[in-house]
Amino acid sequence: MNLLLPVRATPKALPMRRTALPRTLARGLVSACAATALVVTSLAVAPAATAATTGTDTFERSVASGWGPSIDGRSWTTTAPSSTSVAGGSARVSSDPGTQTTQTLSGGMPQDATLSALLWPESRTATGNGPTISLVARSEGKTSYQARVRFGTSGVNLWLSRMDARGAESVLASSKPIASIAAGQKVRAELSVSGQSPVVLKARVWIDGAAQPTSWQQTISDSSDARVRAAGSAAVSTHLSSGSPAMAVRVDDVTVLAATAASTPTPEPTATATPTPTPTPTAQPGSTTAGATAGSAAVGSTRYTVPAGAIYAAAKGTRTGAGTANNPYGSAAYAVEKAPNGSTIVLRGGTYRESVYIGFNRKLTIQSYPGEAVWFDGSSPVSGWTKSGSTWVANWSHPFDRRVSFNANLDETARFTDSRNPLAGYPEQVWIDGEPLRQVGSATQVTSGTFFADTSAKRLMIGSDPSGRRVDASTLTRAIQVQGTGTTLRGFGVQRYATTLNMMGTVTAEVHDITLENLVVRDNATIGVYAWNDNQTLNKLTVTGNGMLGIGANGTHDLRITNSVVSGNNTQAFKPAPVSGGMKLSGIDKGLISGNVVADNDSAGVWFDVSSYDLTVTGNRVTGNSTTGVQVEISEKAIIADNYISGNDIGLQISNSGSVQVWNNAIDGVKRALSFTHDRRRQEVSSLASKIPWVMKNITLRNNAISYSAGGSCPMLTQDYSQKMYGNDFGISLDGNVYHRATASAPSNFACWANGTAGTRSFKTLEDFSRFTGNDQRSALWMGNPIFASDLKVVSAVLTAPKATTYGLPSDVATAIGQKAGATRVGPFTAPAK
Repeated sequence: MNLLLPVRATPKALPMRRTALPRTLARGLVSACAATALVVTSLAVAPAATAATTGTDTFERSVASGWGPSIDGRSWTTTAPSSTSVAGGSARVSSDPGTQTTQTLSGGMPQDATLSALLWPESRTATGNGPTISLVARSEGKTSYQARVRFGTSGVNLWLSRMDARGAESVLASSKPIASIAAGQKVRAELSVSGQSPVVLKARVWIDGAAQPTSWQQTISDSSDARVRAAGSAAVSTHLSSGSPAMAVRVDDVTVLAATAASTPTPEPTATATPTPTPTPTAQPGSTTAGATAGSAAVGSTRYTVPAGAIYAAAKGTRTGAGTANNPYGSAAYAVEKAPNGSTIVLRGGTYRESVYIGFNRKLTIQSYPGEAVWFDGSSPVSGWTKSGSTWVANWSHPFDRRVSFNANLDETARFTDSRNPLAGYPEQVWIDGEPLRQVGSATQVTSGTFFADTSAKRLMIGSDPSGRRVDASTLTRAIQVQGTGTTLRGFGVQRYATTLNMMGTVTAEVHDITLENLVVRDNATIGVYAWNDNQTLNKLTVTGNGMLGIGANGTHDLRITNSVVSGNNTQAFKPAPVSGGMKLSGIDKGLISGNVVADNDSAGVWFDVSSYDLTVTGNRVTGNSTTGVQVEISEKAIIADNYISGNDIGLQISNSGSVQVWNNAIDGVKRALSFTHDRRRQEVSSLASKIPWVMKNITLRNNAISYSAGGSCPMLTQDYSQKMYGNDFGISLDGNVYHRATASAPSNFACWANGTAGTRSFKTLEDFSRFTGNDQRSALWMGNPIFASDLKVVSAVLTAPKATTYGLPSDVATAIGQKAGATRVGPFTAPAK
C-alpha cells in the first residue's frame, strides 16, 4: 500500500529536477524545433482512424554533408552531398543557378499516402524564376509524381507533374495559390497520391500560420498509360532557376502519412470515445467479439473541430500576437493567460518548450489544429561541446531538486530507490539523436552511452562523441498543471520533462471534471499523468517510458481510464513499492479501467490501493509487467471481468479486500496466476471501517481460463502473513473455471492454501484441492497443449468443449462487459485490446 497524496489543488510555483532513461521507446510523430516557430505538421488528409504515419523527420540533428538519418531510423540519400546539410532544426540545400538536387527517404512509402513538409527559401527571389522545392511521391527510377512549389518574385506557384522513365516532365495542373509572400515567410505543402486506375493526385500550399485551405487547390485523375502505379519512395527535390543568383532553401517536418480511405480535406471533428463500455452482442461459444483499439491517435493526425471565436497560439516562445488565426499568440502559456473563461485554444503545429498553468475558475479546451503535430517538450538542445580526455563537456546551468518524496520538504530517497538504480530520483535526462543516455554519479564513471550532471561545476559530461549529432537535455520540470474545473486537453504530445516526484506528474489534473484525450505522454522523469478530485476522464492516452509511473490517481470519485496504452514505465527502476509501474490508483471511489493495454511496465500493471471502492476492470490486456498484472489491495467491491492478464510475474493478486467478482478472464503468471494474501492491516479511518474494512471476504471466481506456468511451485496461493487464518477463512469461492498445466507434475502443485501456524498446505491435483476446500466442483483441468493461443485468446477446443460447467453471468457483471445476463462462456467474451 501507500501513495497518500494531496486531495486539494493549491497553486504553487514550478520547482525543478530528474535523470536519463535506460530504455529506448518507439517513436510516433515527433516534433521538436527550436523556439523559432519551425512548425511541425503532418497535414493528414484522412481522418485519424484511417491514416498512419509511416515516415517523419523533424531534422533535430547536425549533419555537415547530406541529410543523415531521419528521426524514425530511416536514411536520406542525396544527389549532392556537398550542397546539403542539417542544422538549426531544419534541412538545407544550397544551389547554384540551373542546378537540381534530390533527397530520397529510404524504406519506401505506401502506395496511397500523403506527403507534407514545411518549405522556405533563405532569401527572397529578386531575379529569375527563383527556387522550386518539390514533394515527390511514387519515386521509382526517374518516374514519379511531384507537387512543385516555386518561390517567384511575386508569390508562390504550384503545379502537379508526372515524370516519365526518361525523366521528362508532364505538367498535369498549375496555379498560383499565393499571390504574394513576404521575405522570411514559410509555406506548408501537401501532396496526396492514391489509387491505380486512375491515380488521383491532390495538392495544396499555404503560408505557414494561415488557415489551412478547406479544399485541395489542385485535383487530377491520371488515367494515362504513363501513370505511375508502383508505390516507390518519398523524396524532396530542389531546383534553382538559371536566371536567379545562388541561394539556399530550407525543408522541415517531412511526414509521410499512409491512407486507407478517401481523403477529406475539410477538418472533421474527432469523436470523443465514450468511457462507459458499449454493449456488444453476446459471443457464441467458439467466437469472440472485437476488442478495444487503445492508445492515442498519432500526434498530428487528430482533427478536432475549431469553433468560432477560437483563440490561436503558435510555438514562437514569445508573449506576442493577438490570438487570431493570422496573428496567433506566441506561446501556449500566453494564450492561456489571455483566454477568457470557456475559450478553446487551438495550438498550431510546432514544439512548445514551456510550462503551462491553468488556474482556478478557468474552464478551457486546449487542442491541436486539425492535422498538425503539437509537442510540449521539456528538453532543449545542448551545444558547445569540447573534448576532455575520453569524454565531452558542455556548460550546463540547470540545477534540479534531487530529493525524492511526495512532500516537497522531505527527502525519502531510500524509501523509493534501491541498488538497482540509486540515482533513479535524479531528474536530469540527456539524449543523443533521440537515444537516452544513462546517468552516472561521478565524472570517473562516464563511459560511452552515459552522462554525468556536474552541478557544482555547472557542466554536462557525456561519454559519446556528439560531433555531427544532436544532444538534448531536460530543462523544464512540468508541462501542464490544470486547476481549472471543466478543462479539456486533447490532440498533442508531451515529452522529456524533468518532473520531480513532489510535483505529482508531468501533466496533472487537480480539480473536478477534467478530460484528457488523445495525448501522448512519454519519456518524463517520474510520473506521466496524475489526477485527483472528482469526475476525471482519461481516454485514448499513450503513456510510455516515464521514469517511475505511467498514470497515478488519488482521492478521485468517478475516475475513468479507457482505451489507453500504458507501457514501458518505470524506466528508472524505482522500487516496486510504494509506487512504480503502469497505474497506481489509491482512494478511488467508483473507478472504471476499460479497454486499455497495460504492458511491459517495470512493476505492477494496474494497482488499486488504500480504500478504493466500486471498481470495474474490464476489457483490458495486461501483459508483461514485472510484478503483478492486476492488484486490488486494502480495497472493496470490484468487478474484474473479460480481461487478458498474461505474462506478468503474478497474474491477479487480491490483498485484504472484499466483494471482488472475477469473471471470464484469461489469466496466467510467470510465477503465479492467482494470489490471495492477508495481513494484520485494518481500516484506519473509523468512518470507513464497515464499508471498506481491509478484510478478505466474498471473493468470487467464475468462468475464468487459468493457465499455470510449469516452473512455479504455488500457481494459486492463499497466504496469511500473520499465520492465523486458513484458506477457507478468506471467503474465496472458485468454480466453473478451466485450469491448465503442462503435466501432472508441472507445476509441482495445483494450489497452496493458507494453513494457520503451519504456513500453507499444498495440493497436487485439482481433485484433492476441490475435495478439501469445497471449491471448483464444476471446474476442469486441461493438461498438455496450451489453452491460450499466441494472440492470448482461449483456443477453440476449450471454448467449444470446456469440460467445466460454467455459470451464467450475473446482471451486474453482464452490464459491466456489455453482455446479456445469463450468458455462459469460458474466458473473455471479447478479443484482446490492441
